[in-house]
Amino acid sequence: MTTYTDNNKSVEITLQPGESIYAEAGAFCYSDGFIEAKTTTGGVMSAVKKLVTKEKLFQVLWINNGSKPGRIALASPFESTIEEVEVSANYSLIAQRGAWLASDPTVRLDVTMNLGLSGFLGGEGIIFQKFTGKGRVFITAGGDLKAINLNAGESLNVDTGCIVGFAESVKYEIKSAGGIFTSIFGGEGLILAKLSGPGIVILQTHPENAINKVASGSAQRSSGGF
Repeated sequence: MTTYTDNNKSVEITLQPGESIYAEAGAFCYSDGFIEAKTTTGGVMSAVKKLVTKEKLFQVLWINNGSKPGRIALASPFESTIEEVEVSANYSLIAQRGAWLASDPTVRLDVTMNLGLSGFLGGEGIIFQKFTGKGRVFITAGGDLKAINLNAGESLNVDTGCIVGFAESVKYEIKSAGGIFTSIFGGEGLILAKLSGPGIVILQTHPENAINKVASGSAQRSSGGF
């Protein structure tokens, strides 16, 4: 069983006796006394994958060593919102680097690369996380998260910085935001992403670059800058 705070800033997961979950180092909030931790890198290749996907080198395996169901609460080290996605043999998830918070031990974290124009121009970079296997994946991002299920033939135009993740079945392309005048003066940049179904798309309202701009502006105002 999984429960969230009202604003999805933290998640409380119920582990059955003997059950476990992997979580990002520093994500722990609280747990029942019989929930125990084991820190691991997951091996050399797993460590390399974490480094290139902006995840911390170490991860923590939380295990219910008790005789009854136990609770563990997790949250991102920075203020963010959590979204739960179920992956399966026929349904894998692609996500931006650094989005992983926790996952079942039956879920595998891999690295996938987008070497096309969308990778170099789309704002998300060429390296993504890929989650395969069977089980839950908890991902985090800034602001509010919005999960949209696209049917076959449906598509969305999205600011590239707002993309958190999408099903592997979703087609990812880049397109012009409009004419030159709109691109330069409309505040949306030159490039948008076009995501086409079928599959889930997960978006964030406050991309990292927007948060950094707000923080920078606040710092300037507090120091008398413009």
